[in-house]
Amino acid sequence: MRSVLLAVLILLAPAMARAQSLTDSPSVYVASVYDRLSRDQDYTDPDALYTPRLLALWKGMQKDAGGEVGRIDFFPWTNSQDWKLTELSLTSEIVDGREDRMIVTTRFRNDGEPQVIRSFWEKSGGRWRLDDMQSLGKDAWTLSVILKYGWSSQD
Repeated sequence: MRSVLLAVLILLAPAMARAQSLTDSPSVYVASVYDRLSRDQDYTDPDALYTPRLLALWKGMQKDAGGEVGRIDFFPWTNSQDWKLTELSLTSEIVDGREDRMIVTTRFRNDGEPQVIRSFWEKSGGRWRLDDMQSLGKDAWTLSVILKYGWSSQD
């Protein structure tokens, strides 16, 4: 398992701030998203970011919501509705035996609360696509599960 540690001081990463292309490495893409968010800039995922599987789950949730908020009522990149990000760092690793899959783990504090968000990426047709996200914090979640099934009311 190859692991790359990027000591990302997002505010000091202008090259990453400019880079936001699906042909970039997922770690560069993720760093650019958090750079924007750390400067309180809006960010909206383009549909082209998602694998067909994840895009279908987003569309299904939107259809089920019928114009209402839907099962995702927070911003997955920050695990919140509002954010003030500090202490950002990320690591990335290629999945064993699969050069076309990568996991990027981002650690940060949001308004002082520690957060760990993992994003799961697949490369297809020369482009990296986001296939899922997961929070490893005290309110753990997996994006695809919430999109499809909502929040569980059981412990």
